[in-house]
Amino acid sequence: MQKQEHVVFKRSTRSHDEPHHGGAWKVAMADFMIALMALFLVLWVMQVVNKEERKAIVAHLHSASVFDRSYGNPFDTSQSISPIDLASESSVPSKHDSNHTVTSFYNGNGNGPESDAIIPGNFDTQEQLTILAKVIEEMMRQISAQGNVHVSVTPQGLRIVLQDDYKQHMFSRGGTELTPFFEDLLLALAPVFQRVENPLIISGHTDSTAFKQRFSNRTNWELSANRANIARQTLVAGGMPEQRVLQVTGMSDRALLNPEEPDGSENRRIELFVLTTPAAQVLETFFGNQQDGELDKARDKAQFNQPVLRQETIQYSTPVETKKQPDQQL
Repeated sequence: MQKQEHVVFKRSTRSHDEPHHGGAWKVAMADFMIALMALFLVLWVMQVVNKEERKAIVAHLHSASVFDRSYGNPFDTSQSISPIDLASESSVPSKHDSNHTVTSFYNGNGNGPESDAIIPGNFDTQEQLTILAKVIEEMMRQISAQGNVHVSVTPQGLRIVLQDDYKQHMFSRGGTELTPFFEDLLLALAPVFQRVENPLIISGHTDSTAFKQRFSNRTNWELSANRANIARQTLVAGGMPEQRVLQVTGMSDRALLNPEEPDGSENRRIELFVLTTPAAQVLETFFGNQQDGELDKARDKAQFNQPVLRQETIQYSTPVETKKQPDQQL
């Protein structure tokens, strides 16, 4: 019997490939690594700062929004509300150091505005103040700052308003750090006040956005006063004599330019008021710094017109009566 051969048919089954995975895991991995980095950064900050500095950092984060363009560089602690001192001395020199001279890039290039056209002295008449206003407006036009500076002549002097707009912010949000644009603007104005000898009032103004009082006691009063003082320091660094400033004040949100929008950018501003000589004398008299003059004359006149008491009249008349007595005896 012939051996039969069995024919085996082997059918190969098609192997199904594994489904192709997308790159979603990479996104998840990246999020995880960022979260770990943030965690380690927070742990490191908690290790190097004390309790008071932690409260100050929390207060700063609650008083500013990271979604605002004007928030500034979070790693720049030169003008921070409460900088963390990681070294004994700062490696960055202060721009407002009394021994450090700051100049604007607008000066000295031959194309910028000229302050030499201003004759040194006092500007008291309306005509003189008008000429000074035109010079300042021309300077602001040449540095493309006419939209942020408004000059007006008043009976008491010259009012110069430096304010924010939606393009240019003067200070970092909730802070006192000048932006480069407004810093150069003040440095460009410093030579003007070097030649104009009128007393100067510098006032700081904020909008109505309040600090969160949960972690900090800071208010817009401190913020406006500190900003006004920073403006003074910048002008002095640009060459303005220190004795030119008569008053530095913070007005908070008590004098809004746009009351209909209390949080508007035009309310955040610095005002420079060039006082005439009579206006400065009135202000000095108001604060008790008057040297003689009308007040002393008024006091002498009041004492001369003061009524005489009856007792003083009898005392003055007694010697006359004693002299008449011998005549009557004779």
